[in-house]
Order: sequence, then structure tokens, then C-alpha cells
Amino acid sequence: MQESKQTQHADITGGGINTGETRQQEVVTQVLDIESISAPIREDELRARFLSFEPLFNADYQLVAHELILKGRMMADEQNSKELAQMDEDMLLTGLFSLVQDGLTGERPLLVRISAGVLLSDIPEQINHPGLIWVIPVHGSALFERAQKLQQAGLNICLDMHSLSAGVLPQTADWPYLQFDVNNELPPVNTAAKIIVENVCYADMLAHWPRESWFKGSLFTGETVQSDREFELRLELLAIAMRHPLETLMHFFKLNPLMEPRFVNIANSFAGGLSRPADSAAHALIMLGQQRTQRTAILVALAGTVTTEASRLYTKTALTRALFMGKTIRLGAPAESAALAFQIGLLSTVPHVLALSTRELVRRLGLDPVVARALGGWATPENKLLKLAHACEENDTELLLLYSRELNIDMNDVSAAYLEAVVAGEALEPALA
Repeated sequence: MQESKQTQHADITGGGINTGETRQQEVVTQVLDIESISAPIREDELRARFLSFEPLFNADYQLVAHELILKGRMMADEQNSKELAQMDEDMLLTGLFSLVQDGLTGERPLLVRISAGVLLSDIPEQINHPGLIWVIPVHGSALFERAQKLQQAGLNICLDMHSLSAGVLPQTADWPYLQFDVNNELPPVNTAAKIIVENVCYADMLAHWPRESWFKGSLFTGETVQSDREFELRLELLAIAMRHPLETLMHFFKLNPLMEPRFVNIANSFAGGLSRPADSAAHALIMLGQQRTQRTAILVALAGTVTTEASRLYTKTALTRALFMGKTIRLGAPAESAALAFQIGLLSTVPHVLALSTRELVRRLGLDPVVARALGGWATPENKLLKLAHACEENDTELLLLYSRELNIDMNDVSAAYLEAVVAGEALEPALA
């Protein structure tokens, strides 16, 4: 089981598995080192605490640039305060000045967003550096004239096209960098200009922009925070799979075609176990039948429309647990049924993926009582099986011995069953690409 430990993630918990890992938020005095105020704080330490570098990627998911931002950005209700906005920008520029004074290094450009007031001041010339790209608002002739003068003086200027006033479209031929929101329409632009696209959440959004563009957003960073649309789609798919007949699921894929390719790919993989490939969701549903369709739909909900490194890991872990739990029951472990144990394994990472409590998951999906008790941490044979699977993931010998004895399964059989499940779980990877 040592080989499989590398494929697992220490933070994967769920299904009533109590690891005892609780993280408390640090208090402000700890963050600012007030308790050790006698020791001088280095300037680079302060920068590390307050500055962050948001990555930008190309269409091949390669890192190409960063944008300098403040950690702990203002909340929505604070953004209307000019005083707070001014304070944030002052902190950002102070950190940037310190970086430049220290000798800004790195092969990749650094974007810095500034306000109209800073653009009209002499600050850009004072902090100028060849590696900086100034992202500026474009809503007025005075700003255009100032930006042109700065560009003529050798500064790198990026027009924030999302800040355009209604009906205003500047001549873009003279500008080397243009920034858009992903929901903007791309107007005719200088073909030599580098297009920068913000807020990219889904892979299908990339098709609307030149391949040479730079992108930033949760699609590339794999942030766990997901949009309401994605969350609701995944939760709705789970609810339909658990509660409704195949006809309802077929209707779901007709209404949500972005989810269909993932379903077909998983159905055609080892997890689906089809004797011949399906060419559509409807075809796959007919060939799979009710039980295998439900299992496939759960894996689709775990993976999401656009998979990230985290969602791939949770999906493969869920399948591995399900296969392992089903196998150990056939080896003689006590449980209601292998089918329910399999379902418990599949659902065990859902609370983490969707950031839902087990109680909320039970309520919204209408789970079988056996499944609900196992996921809720009750001392049932199924919950012990789930804990045994987690012990295998952590290679915790002490817990392995404890739960294998309680379940009356030989340790050698446990090792063989888990290794077999890991290999099968990894076979799902191509369907998640």
C-alpha cells in the first residue's frame, strides 16, 4: 500500500471520517507579530504579508505573467469608499516601490492596476521599470492623452477595455496591451496587441479569444470557490441521479449539454464498464442501466464541467474508495450490501467537493438511511469500512490493524483489495482530462 500513498492527498476527508484536524484562524496580533515587536520587521517580510502575485496563463496553461494585488482585498460594501480605495492603492504602490528599489527581478512581466488619479500623477515615471505593465482605466480624453505620453516615454501601458464608457471605442492600433473581461465582445483590434482576459472560469470560454491571449481566472488556478451555476449544476445532477428515473437524467443532459461530454467519457471508461463505446449521453444511459448510470453521474458531479487538479483527485479517490469497499464486503466484511457500500464510497468526497455538510447533503439528496448513517459518522460497519479506506490512503498501520480486526478481514486481503482499487481508480484519469 506504500505505492498508493503518493497518489492520495492528506487533506481529503469526509464521510464521517474524523481526522481531528481543525484549523483555527490566526489572530491579528499573531499576523503582525505584536508579541515580538522588539524584533525589527524586514521590509521583504512586510511585502510578503501584504502583497500577492496573481498568475496569468496562456492557452496551454503555462505561466506567462503576474498581476500585483493586495492580500485581503476590500469587501463589496467597502469598495464604494473612496478613502478605503485610496488607502489600498497607496499600500499597493508603496509595496511596488519597495520591490523596484530592491531590484525587481523575474523573466515574466508584472501587471499593476492604477486609478485615474495615479495615472495623471508623476508616480508611474517614478516607479517605472521595464518589467512593469501599467493597467489603466480608459474613460476620458485626458486619460488617453496622459497614457499616450507615458507610452512615448517608454512605459508599458495596458488599456482596461472593461472600463470603457458606453459608446466609446478608442483607436487600439497604437496600444500593445488590451485587457477585457471574459464576457466582453472582442472589437477589431491591432493584431499585434497582446489581449489579456480576466475572470475565465470554464474552458469553453477560451474559444472566443485569440489563442495568443493571456488569461487569468479560476479555470487556471483551480480555486475551490465555484460559481453558482457550476455548483447548482453539480448538485442538481446528484439529486437527479439519486432520486429520479433515467428519463429525467436524459432530460438533464439535453438542457445542460456542457455536462454531456464528461458523462460520455466516464461512461466509456473503466468506471462505466460498457462492452462497446457510447456516442451520446442517451446511448450511454440505455446501455448502462439505472445503477451504473447513477454511479457514473456521481463521478461526473465530482469532476465538474471543467476538471481541476483537485476535482480529479477527489473523483479518483471516490472511485477508489467505492471499489475497495465493495470488494471488502465480498471478502466477508459485515454490511447491508455491496451496492450501498459502493455508493457510500462514491459519495464520501462530495461534502468536501461541494463544501456541504453531511447533514445538508443527506437532506438535499434524500439518501438511504444506511448511506446517511455511514456518511454522518455513525458507528456502523459501513462507516468502519470507510475509515479502513482512509487508513489505507494514509498508510496508517495502527488503524489498518484495528479496523481489519473489527471487520474480520485478513490484512493481506485488505492490501490486495486496496491496491487493486487504486489501479482501477487511476484508470479513470483519461476520462477526466
